[in-house]
Amino acid sequence: MSAGLLFASCGQQHQAESVVKEFLEENLKDASTLSITEYGEIDSTRYLNDSIINKLRKSVNNALYKGDMKFSQPDAKSKLIILRVKYNLNEKEYHDTYYLNNEMTEVVTLKNN
Repeated sequence: MSAGLLFASCGQQHQAESVVKEFLEENLKDASTLSITEYGEIDSTRYLNDSIINKLRKSVNNALYKGDMKFSQPDAKSKLIILRVKYNLNEKEYHDTYYLNNEMTEVVTLKNN
C-alpha cells in the first residue's frame, strides 16, 4: 500500500512539473534559454481568494512574461497546488511559485519571488 501511495505522489509531482514547464515555454517572452534547475515538492493551499489571485496576476514580471497569459479560473472551494521552481534565463536565476488548479492541468497564477 505504501508503494502505491509513493507511486501516485511521484506521478502527481511529475504532472505538476510538466504543466509548469509547458506554461513557462508558452508564456515567457524568450524561452529559448530556459533551463529549469530545480523543482520543489508539491504542496497545497486553500488560502488564496480571488482578490489575492488577481493581485498576484497583476504583479507578474512583465519583463519576462508575455502580457496575454491565459490563466485557469479556480473553483472557489478547491485547494490550489503549489510548486516552487528555480530556473535560468539568459544566465540569470529566477525563483517563482506557481499555483495550479486542483486537477494539476493548468496554472491559476504565479508569484515572482
